[in-house]
Amino acid sequence: MRVKDAWPVSTPAPLLFVRLLGVVLLASVGWAVENYGIRGYFTVLLISALLFGLSSGWKVELSRREMTLIYGFGLFRVRTGEILEVSNLGDLRFGRLLRHLSGELITPIFFFLLSVVLFGVRGLLVLPFVLYWLILYSLLLAFPVKLLKERTGRLMVLALLLPWALSMPFVVIGVEFQWFGLSLVTSLFGFWFLIGFISRDYVLLRGEFGEFLVVCNNARRIITALAGDGDGP
Repeated sequence: MRVKDAWPVSTPAPLLFVRLLGVVLLASVGWAVENYGIRGYFTVLLISALLFGLSSGWKVELSRREMTLIYGFGLFRVRTGEILEVSNLGDLRFGRLLRHLSGELITPIFFFLLSVVLFGVRGLLVLPFVLYWLILYSLLLAFPVKLLKERTGRLMVLALLLPWALSMPFVVIGVEFQWFGLSLVTSLFGFWFLIGFISRDYVLLRGEFGEFLVVCNNARRIITALAGDGDGP
C-alpha cells in the first residue's frame, strides 16, 4: 500500500553517483549554449532532468511493518525490513541528518564549491556568492527544523534578496562583472534549496536493514500507518 505524499530521501550510493552526474551536466549548460546553441541548451537540460529523476525518491510503500523505498520512476527499490522505530525529526537540527541528506545536498554543495573555485579565479568579485551559501547553510544547521518552518516567510525573502544585497557594494563602486546574472541564478537556486528543505516533515525509520530518512507533508500519517491506528495511509 502506497503512503500518500511521502518519498525517500536517503539515497543509495549508485543513485548518488547518478545524481552527481546530473549536477555536473547541469553546471555545463553555459558551455553547451556557447558551443551548440539552443539545441545544446535543451539537450543538457533534458538529460540532467532524466538523471535527477532516476536518482530521486519516488514513493514509499507499506506492507505490514515493513516499508519499501522506491526510486527513479519506480525502477529501483530498497527494503527497510521490519520497522523497529519511527521518529518525527521536527525538533532536530539538519546537522543531525547530514548523512541521510547526501543526495539532497549534492546540488547546493556543488554550486557552493563552484563559487569557491570562481573565487580563486576572480578573487573578491565572487565573494558575495560564497558568503551567501555560507550564511544559508549556517542558518539551516543552527536551528531546529520546527523553528525554521515557523520562519518560512522571512527565510524566503532572505534567500531571494541576499545575493543582490551582498553584491551591491561592488555594483556601487562600478566594478565590471556579471552581477545581474549571478545574483539571479544564485537567488533562485538558494530559494529552491531552502524551500525544498523547510517545507516538509522528516521521519527517521530504523529498520532491520538500517536507518532511512523519509520526507512527507504530514509525519503523523506515516507514524499512524505504522502503528496500525486510524484510517492508515
